[in-house]
Amino acid sequence: MISIWKQKTALMTGLILGIALGAGGLVFFSPPFEGGITATVTTAGSSTVYPLSQVWATYFSTDNPGLSLNPSSGGSGLGQSLISQGLIDVGASSSYPKQDYIDKNPAVEILPVSADALAVIVNEGVNGSEFRMDCDMAVAVFQRNVTTWESFAATFGVGIVQTGIISVYVRSDASGTTATFAKWLETADENINENGAEYEWRLGHEEALSFPAGVNSVDGNPSVSSGVLSDDHAIGYVSLAFMEEAVIVDLYNPGNNQWVTPSVANAVKAIPANLTSPGLDLMNANIDGAYPIARLLFYLVNRDYLRTYAVTYLSWCLLQGQIHVSQVGYVPINGTSVQTYSLSVVTDLAQNIS
Repeated sequence: MISIWKQKTALMTGLILGIALGAGGLVFFSPPFEGGITATVTTAGSSTVYPLSQVWATYFSTDNPGLSLNPSSGGSGLGQSLISQGLIDVGASSSYPKQDYIDKNPAVEILPVSADALAVIVNEGVNGSEFRMDCDMAVAVFQRNVTTWESFAATFGVGIVQTGIISVYVRSDASGTTATFAKWLETADENINENGAEYEWRLGHEEALSFPAGVNSVDGNPSVSSGVLSDDHAIGYVSLAFMEEAVIVDLYNPGNNQWVTPSVANAVKAIPANLTSPGLDLMNANIDGAYPIARLLFYLVNRDYLRTYAVTYLSWCLLQGQIHVSQVGYVPINGTSVQTYSLSVVTDLAQNIS
């Protein structure tokens, strides 16, 4: 069995290298397993990445007879923790790990496997079908500086259909979505509000935040989305794939001085031509049409516990798997600097696996 694994790794490395070196048009196909060898790749972590892992599970096993994927959720914090202990094959995180985590876990490799955007959504009862917010507006609402829709309208000089208390929906679990959204809220000082209503985000950007009293704290993106859809005074933040039937809020990007709608096309515009680090901040990119809260989604692997079939899965995700990313509303990275970066990491993993 060991010799088959090594043969498979060698072939895979050659194929990845060919693509990474610019052999345009090549598609990676894993060679089938021989002799009835089977294996299951285990993943856990981000609820944002989870739907993507679920879709990939179906196609990965079809393309790779003998291999299967067993994805589970639990939040980005859990995924980072489990992979650092070698308890799973692949950890999923919707935010780039903090520096202290990276310092404590030098064997953990961080690979962007897709891109995403965060959306602010409101119930259609709030404003029908059209809504715009800049960062100061978002800070005022999610920090509870402004607590009624009448006050919101008066403070920012905008028209709002709804009246009464603003029902704010946030995440209660440790979430990369929360951390990313909070990091964007911290950029409020980049925004000059026309009405002079300036706010500063003071709650930090941890994956689990202590929001002010009066917010609705729920578990996972689906619960935020369903909460907003069922509450005609509601507003919340979700990943791009969970916008559902809510009213999508156009956000102001001070980097390009544009109001931008959250979409796959606008999120991919935030990716630079050259990616030197997977932790690169894509927020408020000064690129025409770029959506302000774009981010990368990550898989993590631990070199000390790495198995060949996990490397096979990663390479499949970065090549064949990109075809299926849009099925869950996320942003494919094929043809971008992100794909090139991650393929180079996987190539190194394949060459050095024991």
